Amino acid sequence: MRSMPHEPGGEKHRATVRASFDKQAVEFSESPVMTDAAALARLVAWAGVAGSERVLDVACGPGLVAAAFAPHAASVVGVDLTPAMLARGRAIVGERGIRNVAFVMADVERLPFPDQSFERVVSRRAFHHFPDPAPVLTEMARVCAAGGAIVIEDQAPPADATAADAMTAIDRLRDPSHTRAVDPGAWTALCAANGLALERVWLSSLELEFDEWITRAHPAAADAARAREMLECAARGEIPGLHAWHAGGALRFTVGLQLVRAAKMS
Repeated sequence: MRSMPHEPGGEKHRATVRASFDKQAVEFSESPVMTDAAALARLVAWAGVAGSERVLDVACGPGLVAAAFAPHAASVVGVDLTPAMLARGRAIVGERGIRNVAFVMADVERLPFPDQSFERVVSRRAFHHFPDPAPVLTEMARVCAAGGAIVIEDQAPPADATAADAMTAIDRLRDPSHTRAVDPGAWTALCAANGLALERVWLSSLELEFDEWITRAHPAAADAARAREMLECAARGEIPGLHAWHAGGALRFTVGLQLVRAAKMS
């Protein structure tokens, strides 16, 4: 589902991404976490669309964000690397009778659009799959029109470095296409390097149920068992800063979320 660089290592990661998300397209599109109407509405609200904007959804997955923007924008284009996700997106907008959304297969480090093609450029839950966030943000900024805005929602790492490393390891056991969540403090420099003015970063958290979360990604049994073992350690207080607990017989945990908005200056 996500974008990769073009050196040999990048090509390997591209294949990992496609393999990972091809097999979870349906589960991803139906997950309560991804279909949460309030979370989608919040993303649209942060974008501040008034109805006339052209919107680009970067690493669009099954088109849930594109569909959410469709009633509030002139047009929406979703780009993604994974064929199964794009097929799912086309099916979803078709089922809903949405006519102003199109999908394009593309690497988000090499977007197939002219400069300043979109008034809003958004990305949801994708940056932690990019080996390097900088070139992706550079492309997002390039295709964003002057006076437009970029809005990114993604996972945020725990503030504690040890907990952040542990969560990264757990995420990679679940899904090898995971790289690392961007530190919220890094956005100022990333934006400044691309002619963007960082307007705000909002931090929150998301509660997940382990079984639903792990099953959706179809990891190897041994990797799923190891991920559970690490979160059980967190539930016993052995990984300070990584929050996990048991409720109603289920293992639950929280991950950080960050919502970022930046303005394109010129």
